[in-house]
Amino acid sequence: MRREAMFILAAALLLAGPPAGAAEGELVLGQTMPYSGPASALSAIGKVQTRYFQMINDKGGINGHKVKLISLDDGYSPPKAVEQTRRLVESDEAVAIFGSMGTAQNAAVQKYLNAKKVPQLFVFAASDRFADPKTSPYTISGMTLFSTEAKLYAKLVAERIPGARVAVLYQNDDYGKEYLHSFKTELAKLDPKAEIAAAAAYEVTSPTVESQIISLANTKANVFLNASTGKFTSQAIRKAGELGWQMQQFLPIGSNFVATIIKPAGPDYAKGAISATPTKTVGDPEWTQDPGYLEWLAFMKKYYPEGNIEEQLNFTGWNIAVLMTKVLEACGSDLSRENIMKHARSLQNVTLPGLIPGITVNTSPDDYRLIKSLRPQRFDGTRWVTLSDTIGVK
Repeated sequence: MRREAMFILAAALLLAGPPAGAAEGELVLGQTMPYSGPASALSAIGKVQTRYFQMINDKGGINGHKVKLISLDDGYSPPKAVEQTRRLVESDEAVAIFGSMGTAQNAAVQKYLNAKKVPQLFVFAASDRFADPKTSPYTISGMTLFSTEAKLYAKLVAERIPGARVAVLYQNDDYGKEYLHSFKTELAKLDPKAEIAAAAAYEVTSPTVESQIISLANTKANVFLNASTGKFTSQAIRKAGELGWQMQQFLPIGSNFVATIIKPAGPDYAKGAISATPTKTVGDPEWTQDPGYLEWLAFMKKYYPEGNIEEQLNFTGWNIAVLMTKVLEACGSDLSRENIMKHARSLQNVTLPGLIPGITVNTSPDDYRLIKSLRPQRFDGTRWVTLSDTIGVK
């Protein structure tokens, strides 16, 4: 009888198979990307990251495991993101969801992933909700948080344009609302005489934001916080320029790309705009001999030759894939979900090849904000140039 019980136990263990994501020495990561839909340009992140892990596998993988990144199209649709994420976890047995794109898309799967204790790591969504260890201990943003960036711009406005009248264009979703709230709250604290003259929202399904820009320009505000994304940022820059609106424009990190945002709008219309960044800028003469930048160029030449080396998304996506690799390497032979999270929430002064020297990645069990310092920059009509030293934000 005892022998029979041991046989049943052995059979059960055999049927159970290896842990999720580690079948036959293979580690499976999953992500969803807008390969179709209104934000398809952002899918550059997924394309470069799949090539990155191809390179990692050619070099022998991570801790003896080949890494398979399954990148699925969600059309920038939250319901589709839910469907695809469930497939990744339940069918493909991904050990972690890594680098998925979009605020609404990541929010739609956040509760599900945390309930199943599946790491939702370094996602391309910058809401504070993705850096809240108490509510969502398995979720960490891979970006500078909206609140961190918005507070920095409020600080710059208060210091450089006291008593400013600010007009805001914002996306009518969690991203836009949170960005506006953080900026407005910080500005009121730093400069009580400053005011939000007008704030105009737009839907991601809208064809254009021209009417909103006309309305905002009519306020004669001397600061324009262009908290939009993708084609809407390009439209806003161009329309504001065509109207001859004289103001100081601020562009978020995710909307300051020269190749895909500013060039379609018209670089002259963006001249003088202020942004900020924790990362080196592609094509900038400042980095032409930088080892980290040269490492990326070599990677692009060999593994993604058709990729655009003027596209910042290709650089950013690669840099975050490097971070994911560092976490997995630190896990040693234990690539369980719990151990992956243990190391993801314990990053101390981690340097990445794409970060500006002096800016490091840090996390703790009580603080999931990866980046807490940014370097302000101004667009000179051709490229972004340093405006001031790196500024830390509490």
